[in-house]
Amino acid sequence: MNQALKAYEIPLSGDLMRDIEVFFKLNNDSETLQHTLKVAAEARNVAGLYDVDPVKAEQAGLLHDISNVIPVSNMLEAAKQLSIDILEEELKYERILHQKLSRAMAESIFNITDEDILSAIECHTTLKPDAALLDKVLFISDKISWELPGDHAYLLEIRDEVYNQKLDKGVLIYLDSIWEQRSKLKLVHSWLLLAREQLITADHNLVQMQGVKEEFDRLNDAQ
Repeated sequence: MNQALKAYEIPLSGDLMRDIEVFFKLNNDSETLQHTLKVAAEARNVAGLYDVDPVKAEQAGLLHDISNVIPVSNMLEAAKQLSIDILEEELKYERILHQKLSRAMAESIFNITDEDILSAIECHTTLKPDAALLDKVLFISDKISWELPGDHAYLLEIRDEVYNQKLDKGVLIYLDSIWEQRSKLKLVHSWLLLAREQLITADHNLVQMQGVKEEFDRLNDAQ
């Protein structure tokens, strides 16, 4: 195991839920543990709506924020020691590296080899272009699990879309909210921007196809 992660190594029981609880308790991070359990349950639930493996979704949820035990001030150095590919914008805001660090820790500490799970963990904060269904399930489950103070009506809207079989629509609502706040944020990650552009294009193409179908049906009905 890379020396950067040696301090976080734990003996594994074979029960990931139990191991995650032990991991966070040993690192005195009950707040992240509670969030993790909510995301894992939400991811399992959402996965069932989209024919995604619920076990993989739950495991990705359990592992997505394990790097929170690393102090933010140490994240960049840890990423370098682990030979993680660091984008230029990530040098300006180290915290965003936690998604990539969580992937590395899932591999090294928890022996996760399933690429579907690792991919979802790696982009759970920003999403990424060409995202797989599991990537989107974990990404949106992380967001709709939040319990934020104040008025966040867009989260209710996202939940409605996701629970009504419109996953991409729900994801796009969140990405649009980030785009609209871009001038106030420390960083808008390039993966997020590319993922948003792809979803906008896909949504536009879908609308066009629906329009063509409706016109075709109208002409057939008129004959």
